[in-house]
Amino acid sequence: MTFKDEKYLHIYAQHFPHDGAVIVGNKLALLELRRAIDEALKERESERYLTASDGEGYEAYIFRIEDDERELFESLEMPYITQYCDVNSHIYFVNGGKENKPPNPIGILWEKE
Repeated sequence: MTFKDEKYLHIYAQHFPHDGAVIVGNKLALLELRRAIDEALKERESERYLTASDGEGYEAYIFRIEDDERELFESLEMPYITQYCDVNSHIYFVNGGKENKPPNPIGILWEKE
């Protein structure tokens, strides 16, 4: 197999608020990601098998949040990967304090089915 025959894609999260998120991949992977997004727009969710540059495969999941699901979206933990305080809990949550609910892991999106 050559580089152009496999779907190579990296998705880099934001390190902190206002930092850039980056998606980089070869043409085959970017086309597959576009198909996955199109499917999520129609079906609410989709997933695709992609490969990182080290040859390790992974599933990329795409979810559509409905316009009336703002509270669900705001309840999700933030995607930032930089430590924000003395304890690295990885759950920085900008929308805290609403009904004393903790941030929800993204796994709740699968529970919506």
